[in-house]
Amino acid sequence: MELFEQRDSLEVLNGIYEEFESGQRIVDELVKPITLSVLDGIVSHKQLKLDRTGLSASRIWEEVQSFDYNKPGHRSADTAFSQKQQLEAMRAPRKYDEDVRNTMTKQKSLEANKDAHFKNNQQSHSSVEFNKDGSRVTVYRKQKVATEKGHFWKASDTDHVIPVKQINDRYANNAFLSVDDIQGITDSGDNLIEISNRLNRAKGDRNFSEMYAEKCQLQAKKDSGQKLTKPEKEKLGRLSKHTDKTYKAAIEKENQARESIEKQAQETALKNLTKQPGQIANKAGKQAAEQTGYQAIGHAIILFIKPLFYEMNDAIRNGFAQGVNQSSIIDGIKYRFKRLMAYVKQEIIPTCAQAVKDLLQNFFKILIQGVLDLVTGMFKKVIRIISEGFSALVGAVKILGKKESEMSRAQKADAIAKLFAATAVTFTMFTFESLVLGVLPETPAVLKDIALATLSGVASSLVVYLLDKADLFSVKAELRSKRVAEVFDLRIEQIKLNTDAFQAESIRKLAEDRLRFKAINDDIMTAIDDKKDVNPAIYALADHFKIKLDIRDTDDFLKLLKNTDALVI
Repeated sequence: MELFEQRDSLEVLNGIYEEFESGQRIVDELVKPITLSVLDGIVSHKQLKLDRTGLSASRIWEEVQSFDYNKPGHRSADTAFSQKQQLEAMRAPRKYDEDVRNTMTKQKSLEANKDAHFKNNQQSHSSVEFNKDGSRVTVYRKQKVATEKGHFWKASDTDHVIPVKQINDRYANNAFLSVDDIQGITDSGDNLIEISNRLNRAKGDRNFSEMYAEKCQLQAKKDSGQKLTKPEKEKLGRLSKHTDKTYKAAIEKENQARESIEKQAQETALKNLTKQPGQIANKAGKQAAEQTGYQAIGHAIILFIKPLFYEMNDAIRNGFAQGVNQSSIIDGIKYRFKRLMAYVKQEIIPTCAQAVKDLLQNFFKILIQGVLDLVTGMFKKVIRIISEGFSALVGAVKILGKKESEMSRAQKADAIAKLFAATAVTFTMFTFESLVLGVLPETPAVLKDIALATLSGVASSLVVYLLDKADLFSVKAELRSKRVAEVFDLRIEQIKLNTDAFQAESIRKLAEDRLRFKAINDDIMTAIDDKKDVNPAIYALADHFKIKLDIRDTDDFLKLLKNTDALVI
C-alpha cells in the first residue's frame, strides 16, 4: 500500500512538471499572443478609427474568454500596443487648414514686420539671401516695383521661419498655451523675415533645414550617377537657384527662431500655470474628455460583446432552451436576452466609474505631454519616458497594490518586469519605425502600419515568453510548489474524508453485528429454556459468522455416513 502511494505521488509530481512544460503552455504563452498581435495590427489600424477606443483583438479575446456571469467585474488591461496607439492618437496634431492658419497668424503682424524691415523705403536686403558673388539679394516691398525693375521673383514675402503648420503641430494642443499665446508665438519678431517670393515658394510649409536636406539628397543622387525623374530634376533646379550661403544663413536664422519660440512658449506656459490654472485645466479637460469618449465607446462595445458571445456559445453547446431550463426556444431566447440586459444594466455604474478613471488618467497624460512639448534636452527625454510609460506605471502600481494572498512578491516582480519589457519593446519599435520598415520601401502605407503593429506585437510576445522561460524571480518554482501543495492538500483531505467515512461505517457495522448476535443468543437461550429445537438459532449464528455447515439436518448426516468410511468427531 505504501509503495503504491509512493508511486502515485511521483506520478502526480511528474504530471505537475509536465503541465508547466507542456506544448499547450507554449501555445498559450507564445503562439496565441503572436496570432492575436497580427489581428491587433489589423483591427487597431488608425484608418478603421478604432485606435483611440482601446479595442484590440487581444483585449476582445481575453474579455470574451474570461467572461462569467458569476464574476462580472473582470476587465482586461489594454495591451502595450493599444496604449501606444491611444497615446499617439492623443498626440496627433490639430488638423491644419486655412481657417486654423487664420487663427494662428494675423495680417497686421505681417504688415508690421514689413514696415519695420523696409521702413520708408521701397527696397531692402533679403533677411537671409545671398547672390553667388556673396552680395546680399535685394528685395522690393511691392510686386509692382519688382516687376518694373525686371525682377518679378524679388518681390518681398513676409515668411515664418518656423512654418505655421509646424508650430500648429507642436503647440496647438498644448494645454498650457491658449489660442492667443500660439498666435503670439507664431508671429513673434524672431520668427518673421523678409525673403524673395521665389525662395518662399520653394520653401513651402517646410523649414529651411528640410529644404536644404532635400537639395543635398537630390544632388547626391545625381552625382552618384543615378537617373533623376522629371519631377526630381525640376525640384533640384528650383532648389539650386539659391546659394549655399543663403541656406547657411537661413538655417542659422531658423535655429535662432526655434530657440526663441521655445523660450517664449516656456515662459508663457509658466505664466499661465501661475496666473491662469483654470484655463489650463479647461483645455486639458476638454482633450481628456474627448479621448475618454472614444474609450467609452470601446468599453460599451466590450460590455455588449462579452455576454452576447457567452449566450451564443452556451446556446450552441447546450441548446437555446435546455441550457437555461426553459420549455421552448422562444422562452429560452427571451430568458437569455433578459439575462444579458440585466448584466448590462448591472455594469453601467462600474463602466461609468471606469470612464472617470480614464478621464483622470487622460487628464494627467495631456499635462505630461504639454510639458514634453515645452522642454528640451535631457529633461525632455526623461519626460518622454514618463509619458510613454505612464500607463505601465499605473499598471505597476495596481500590481503592487494587490494583496499577498492574490499575488506573491515574486509574482508581482515578474508581472511588473514583463509589463515594462512589453511596453519598452513596443515603444522602441515605434521609435525606430523608419529602420524597422526600411525593408518594405514599396509597400503601401496601410500595410506598413499593419506590419509595424504586427512586428511590435510579435516582439513583445517573444520578449515576455523569453522572460517567462528565464523565470528571473523563480515564479515557476513557486507556482509548482503551490500546485503540489494544493494537490497533496486535496489528497490529504480526501484521505481524511475516507478515514472518517470508514470509521463511521465500521462503528455502524459493529453495532449492527452486536445487535444481531444478541438476538441470536436470546433465541438460543429461549429455545433451551423452552426445551425447543435450537438448530434454527445455531444455523442463524453460523450464517452470521459466515461459517459454512456441511450438515444442517438428518438427511445431510445420513448422506455423510453413507459416503464416508470413517467419521471423525
